Amino acid sequence: MGVKTLALTMSIGAAAGAVAILMMPKSDPTRRLAAKAADKVENAMWKLGDKMERTLDM
Repeated sequence: MGVKTLALTMSIGAAAGAVAILMMPKSDPTRRLAAKAADKVENAMWKLGDKMERTLDM
């Protein structure tokens, strides 16, 4: 299996999992856990972007 095929397969799997979680009721513990994880990833990406921006501006 090539790298492109693997990446595509993983992306499709992640998208399918996200859709399944979004279809759950908002009170479901799995959905709440997924929302917390998504918030942590988003915060980490913002911090990384800010750090990269500061580094490139020097």
